[in-house]
Amino acid sequence: MTPEPAAPPWRRLIAAGLAFNGWWLLLVYFRDHLAVLTLAGALLAWEALPSGLRKPALLLAAAGSALDFALAASGLLRFVGVGTLPLWMMTLWLSFACWWVWLLQAWRPSPRLLAALGALAGPAAYYAGFQLQALQPGLPWWGLMPILALLWGVGLPQTLRLTRQGRAAQ
Repeated sequence: MTPEPAAPPWRRLIAAGLAFNGWWLLLVYFRDHLAVLTLAGALLAWEALPSGLRKPALLLAAAGSALDFALAASGLLRFVGVGTLPLWMMTLWLSFACWWVWLLQAWRPSPRLLAALGALAGPAAYYAGFQLQALQPGLPWWGLMPILALLWGVGLPQTLRLTRQGRAAQ
């Protein structure tokens, strides 16, 4: 009996993307109700990263948390039922950072592709958060979306630098 061939890389990337989106939905839907459990999961994901990717993941999680803190502090974004930056959002950023730095080890997108992806997917994630009543825009959502598109469109390509540093450290 011959072993089955490994799944093509694009199948693993799609599966990883679907898995992360399921995790994202769990975090946003249950928010603080499962904060300790989801934080434990995010910390396990961080621990599972190769040692050279742990620092880039923490830096990305810190940058993302700082972004959401700044959006909330400026009144552009409000988290429902909590203060300026809830634990579930910091957990979400750590989870995203671990997944993203891992993903960029297998996928080498161009900065332009990441800019377009960020400009579309970043605002879409916040809009989904609005629909799940996890957060609210501080101004009409259609006014906040271009701001988020700009921030994510500029920011997501910058993550390539972090992951290059992580690869060099391995």
